[in-house]
Amino acid sequence: MKKVFINPAMSLTLSRLGLLTFEDFWSLRARPFKRKRDREIRTFTLDGKTYYLKRYFRLPRWGKSGAETEWEGAFKLLRAGFSVPLPVCLGIERNFWRGRAFTLFQAARGQRLEDLFRKELSLKIVSRLAETAGRFHARGYSHQDFYLCHFFWDEKEQRLTIIDLQRLRWARSPKRRWIIKDLAELFYSARDILSSREARVFEEEFLKIYGSYLPWTREKTFWSRVERKIKRIARHDEKLKAKRLDPRT
Repeated sequence: MKKVFINPAMSLTLSRLGLLTFEDFWSLRARPFKRKRDREIRTFTLDGKTYYLKRYFRLPRWGKSGAETEWEGAFKLLRAGFSVPLPVCLGIERNFWRGRAFTLFQAARGQRLEDLFRKELSLKIVSRLAETAGRFHARGYSHQDFYLCHFFWDEKEQRLTIIDLQRLRWARSPKRRWIIKDLAELFYSARDILSSREARVFEEEFLKIYGSYLPWTREKTFWSRVERKIKRIARHDEKLKAKRLDPRT
């Protein structure tokens, strides 16, 4: 059984292009952007705006797929006052033998924080990042890929956008182990691209604001756990890099 959900704000545009059914979207011609074992991302431009079509080739037999999580999560975060890419369409096909899904999102405006901070560390943007992360975690959300590459800063609109929500989680109250993982990913990515001095400035500015949302994150024991998680991420990253360089793989 195939289902398609379209954002009403985009229905006329999609209808004009003849994009109505699951197969219309699935077979849409678009440029390859990124591919993993179970999904791929393609991109195209329409009326001067860039869109990303994320296609999932396998779905879990039970529970929500990453496509559904990202689609539903985008609307929840928008209602909560966060900036995310415009959700355009979701498609789901489920049956006993096979499952497929796709999401279509408009591209986030601006530049990735990873790219911006490589050029120059902006304390103004770090402050906005800390405020966004504090509100995000205080509301019980966890991203699970909370790296700088998943935040976009639009200088014109003064807006920080969160992307890649397919692993978004939510709980009624903030979960420490979720937050530890997110913050470890964020700090690891910052330390990876910044000098030691810049990384210290980044963390000091971030914590000054972030801690006001979740005061218990200022505890030394909490940050000891974050540091241990950062080291585990670094070891895992080194193993992946070594595997990619190994000519036998």
